[in-house]
Amino acid sequence: MNHLMFSPLKKLLLTLLLASISQSVLAQTPADNTQVAAADSKTVSTTVVATTDVEATMKAMALHYKKAQAAADIKQMQSEINALQHEIAKVQSYQFPSEKQQLFQKGLSEVQQQLLLVQQQLLDGNMAQAKEQLTQVDLLKKQYHKQRSPGFWQLLFGG
Repeated sequence: MNHLMFSPLKKLLLTLLLASISQSVLAQTPADNTQVAAADSKTVSTTVVATTDVEATMKAMALHYKKAQAAADIKQMQSEINALQHEIAKVQSYQFPSEKQQLFQKGLSEVQQQLLLVQQQLLDGNMAQAKEQLTQVDLLKKQYHKQRSPGFWQLLFGG
């Protein structure tokens, strides 16, 4: 059997996983118990714990992103995307400063939505399209990182 093809059961489990993550993202609430489809088609539960070190988590996210972009096969890319989604869930549980909380949660939700599109391309066996979709994550990162640091005038005059 071609290693790029998924059995109907695996495809169903992964589709259910994507729907579950999507509901969590749309509600903008972190998934406390995310169901992850294991390689042997059994379902295991993992708990997402809020990060206390956003900088270290962001570095881990960047590493998983780079590994996903460099992946040589679908299975490896899926593994990195899953790890990236887990890291994002950890950051979504973090309490940012109140004036930035809604903005950052919106950005993280947009990234999760984009990763769902990447996962769907991988389920369909379209690795090139998945990598193309993944580049949108980098654009979102740049967009929201511009808004995280105070501007010159903000530093000078406050607010």
